[in-house]
Amino acid sequence: MNPVTKFLVLIIYCILLFLFHNIFIIAFLCFLSLSIFWITLGFSEFKKRRLILTFSFFILVINFIFLKGNVSEKLEFSLRMVFRFLGIVFSGILFSKNDPNEFAYSLMKLGVSYRYGFTLVLTFRLVPLFDFESNIIRRAQRARGIELEGVKNILNFARYTFFPLLYSTLERVDSFTQSMEGRCFGLYKKRTFYREINFDKKDYLITTAMFIILAFSIYWRYL
Repeated sequence: MNPVTKFLVLIIYCILLFLFHNIFIIAFLCFLSLSIFWITLGFSEFKKRRLILTFSFFILVINFIFLKGNVSEKLEFSLRMVFRFLGIVFSGILFSKNDPNEFAYSLMKLGVSYRYGFTLVLTFRLVPLFDFESNIIRRAQRARGIELEGVKNILNFARYTFFPLLYSTLERVDSFTQSMEGRCFGLYKKRTFYREINFDKKDYLITTAMFIILAFSIYWRYL
């Protein structure tokens, strides 16, 4: 399936979660996302997300305690919030398992300028790299005996972690800029692709079906 098709499915799914207020429909959509997550990634991946389930239970308890109204109304509203939260988070994790480069290349094939598409590709590539470098910097500073955690050590964190990471980022951006200028990036309006990512019949069918479901849901909800 084309990454853009998957993204459209994700967006329409999230719209459906907030479109309906019936607790049973929202629960069905939530468990649909959880089931696809379980089938696609397996129980081991589902087990790693215990923190998400714990946080959803925390949301349920907090809403139930502080909301005003009778017990059934508070419980229904709290469950509605939890089901929406779980549905969005697990569907988002499913989408994030796709190659972000393919998503950017698919957008370029649809007509998005490759300059903007390449910015998206760089973002997807550099964010994990920055996270990796920040962990290395924090470990190096802890090895030197510098305290970085806690409210009292905010200045230490900024001085010994943020500024070295900022300097490393600027160096990396300058290196990318020189490399792109050396290869005449942006000289031509169009570019070629090493690998073609096209829409096939399945993508058109799924996209059409999702828009029909959305239109029918809006009609059912408001008319």
